[in-house]
Amino acid sequence: MVIEGKSYFQIKGMPLIKFQDKDKIKSLQSGKIYAKTLEYYRKREEETGDCEVGDKYEGMVHINDATIYFPDMGEIVPIKDELLKTSESNDFLFCMFGINPDLKKFSFTDEQKEKMLSFGDTALVVLDSEEFIRRVNIAAKNAGYQAEFNSVNYYNPNIDGGNMLFSLGAGMWNIAFWKRDSYIYQQEVRFVFRPGAENVDHIELDIGDISDITAIISAEKALSAIVQNEAPIEDE
Repeated sequence: MVIEGKSYFQIKGMPLIKFQDKDKIKSLQSGKIYAKTLEYYRKREEETGDCEVGDKYEGMVHINDATIYFPDMGEIVPIKDELLKTSESNDFLFCMFGINPDLKKFSFTDEQKEKMLSFGDTALVVLDSEEFIRRVNIAAKNAGYQAEFNSVNYYNPNIDGGNMLFSLGAGMWNIAFWKRDSYIYQQEVRFVFRPGAENVDHIELDIGDISDITAIISAEKALSAIVQNEAPIEDE
């Protein structure tokens, strides 16, 4: 795939973009992966009202309207609009903007152009996602963490669906890949580093300099770009 605009890049695999302030983007390109806990993002919304970066549902199972049977007590307890804490509530999280590589053409929506700028004025474009993921996985393993990488699924919090609960059967850590549909504009892909730890605000992983597989441009340039599967045909 290629990103076409004022800057032109050949992309291998899924296009990944990190929007952040310039200093943080430079630190990321030098190889520093800074991952905060799911709890941090919950507290950010609860304490500041920030529901763009913050999300009080992170790492929690939301039940809109259901009943739970407790066999030891022999009781059926009704639950309405409740958040249930999971064993993975303190795993560490690193997020990026991801673009489906199967799309023939992609451009940012007006909502994305407006809201993604709130994350920072600079963008790191990953030119080889497979190699980037490989380096992150190696650094995580060396630091004693299991890394999981996937796209986020978005759901309607007013409807109880079985897909979320079904995914948890493959591992409770999958809860980190579910967010309310009000966040769908973020098109998140995530690394989840586990196990988490209580009373630990964040972790830092060093994956080594990645300037060979990334490029830094302004967030505005990234958001005005068009991503397509084939390189544009130049006029003769």
